[in-house]
Amino acid sequence: MKPHYFIGIKVPQNIAETLGKERDSWQLQTHKRLTPPEDMHITLLFIGEDKQDKIKQVEELLAAIHESPFQLVIEGVQTFGNPKTPRVIYAALQKSAELEKLQHQISESLESLQLGTDQKRYVPHITLANKWAGGEPVDLHLSVSLLEFEVAEFSLFRIAPKEKPRYKKIANYPLGI
Repeated sequence: MKPHYFIGIKVPQNIAETLGKERDSWQLQTHKRLTPPEDMHITLLFIGEDKQDKIKQVEELLAAIHESPFQLVIEGVQTFGNPKTPRVIYAALQKSAELEKLQHQISESLESLQLGTDQKRYVPHITLANKWAGGEPVDLHLSVSLLEFEVAEFSLFRIAPKEKPRYKKIANYPLGI
């Protein structure tokens, strides 16, 4: 099986550690996987398996993207799936025109490669916990601090499921250059 890839924004270490501590304070027993701070990120585009050996082309096309750095604000906690048995618990981001523009530009620039990327509506988020562990439905009232950080780059990541960290940067793309 070939490696899987995605394009994303690494959450700064201090922000990720704060999110991890706040999430750990909830003492979640409801989910099998709690995202370690070193793996916290915002996915811009999930590529999946590189079945057609196009990752070098992806790297070249991403290098042609030129945007300015911008600020993001984490403004709460939301879920994917049934709210009583959520698949994913995540830190939600304030709407950002700059983030949407960057994500759209990445998607469009890679369209010609026909990678078969995810076509669902883009919802920027930072996964805190996933994989419902089963048991009784819960009424989760979770919150995180209002946190803000600058996005100065995005990266191409390879997923290494059996390693720590799970997500390995293989190429960086600075913004504002």
